[in-house]
Amino acid sequence: MSFSERYLDHFSHPRGVGEIANPTCSCEVQHEGGGCFDRVKLTARLDGDRVAEVKFRARACSGTIAACSAMVEVVTGMEVSRAKVLTSEDLTEFLGGIPEKKQHSVELAARAIVECLAS
Repeated sequence: MSFSERYLDHFSHPRGVGEIANPTCSCEVQHEGGGCFDRVKLTARLDGDRVAEVKFRARACSGTIAACSAMVEVVTGMEVSRAKVLTSEDLTEFLGGIPEKKQHSVELAARAIVECLAS
């Protein structure tokens, strides 16, 4: 499987890079396995029952950068209750599919938002 145009766009022009000052919640997650040690720091600001803003910093492969960027786009404006159950399948579908070797990336991005909102 090749990379979709949406995947390439999110990798080339990632959304939400940075950190939110005084976030409502934050977390750090890391993938360990398969030779990949991607690390993501996520900060989020909530407005009532909605995700108002999400930013990330990543030391990661292209897949994790694209997946985190996609996650930012997907959850911004979403109800917190829905964002708390975001899955890697949701992100894979949004990105138009991903190669199997990048599956860890969407899993890490989904885990990051779920853990962030649980903190």
